Amino acid sequence: MHLRQFALATLLVTLACSGGAESLNAPDDGAAGLCPQPASGVILGGLLGGGTDIRATASRRVILMGGGAENDMASKLFVESAGGGDVLILRATGSLTSYPTYFTATLEPQPGPASVITVLTSTPGAAGDPAVSCRVDRAEAVWLAGGDQWDYLGRWPATLHARLAALAQRGVAVGGTSAGAMSLGEAAFSAELGGVTSSDALADPLAPSISLRYPSFAQPELTGALVDTHFSRRAREGRLLTFLARFIADRGHPEVLGIGIDERTALIIEDGGYRVYGDGAVWLYRVRGPVGLAPGTPLDLDGVDVARRLDGDSGEWPVDLDGLETEPLRVEAGVVTR
Repeated sequence: MHLRQFALATLLVTLACSGGAESLNAPDDGAAGLCPQPASGVILGGLLGGGTDIRATASRRVILMGGGAENDMASKLFVESAGGGDVLILRATGSLTSYPTYFTATLEPQPGPASVITVLTSTPGAAGDPAVSCRVDRAEAVWLAGGDQWDYLGRWPATLHARLAALAQRGVAVGGTSAGAMSLGEAAFSAELGGVTSSDALADPLAPSISLRYPSFAQPELTGALVDTHFSRRAREGRLLTFLARFIADRGHPEVLGIGIDERTALIIEDGGYRVYGDGAVWLYRVRGPVGLAPGTPLDLDGVDVARRLDGDSGEWPVDLDGLETEPLRVEAGVVTR
């Protein structure tokens, strides 16, 4: 069936999952592939497909987007990574139906997915519910939507974190945009106390607002890396450099990689390589230690190299900045200079 017809013909559902609400699947009665009803605080919606688990061969990809409108080509590759299996969107706020419609009717991927389901953890702490775990375990591609990364990093329970940590071992595709992309690195700005600007971060790298987390579900392709999004539009270079300095100080790495992604732009990592898609740039920052930080003291940072990668640029991953055209920069008393 043509995917536009599939999207129209497939039942589109929104479930309050409380009281007498109809279930996306009936409660598990022994039929293979059915997931239990979700508890209160978890809402499901999307394109059902046949309702039972389709065991497909996924292609392992990590897709990082910088926010704003999604890049269609990178999004299509994400959906096709499922190999005709199940695509799952995880989010704590936002629409139940936008991604299922976009991933099918708009993109028309080949092969088309068996199902595209949004799991909305309207109460993030309820995300450990067996219905959520079941959906993650059966998915061939998992997407983390934008929103507030603290919902993902600090409010989602360890049960869901453990399921996400297992995605790489299963060879499942994983991706995210904005807060979702930021949550997939070894280090992540958690926004536990809200957002932070570059000027504030550079002025006091040890301020409580500079809240970093080291997610247990960090993807192995992003070991030693921290992702920031909406990069150029929101002038986030200074805060990314601050996060990287903190990353080195916290973990003792000899060097770390910062990945700044512009809006409408994507970085895809697969098979030991990467490729950039989109209207903006992906900015790669290599920061080497040691780093000295003091409370209330602006950031000083030497030996930073940055490479700008544009649509169609590709190379080996993990990236070696020595093989790219780079620009050196430094931070002195909280001021970035080139």
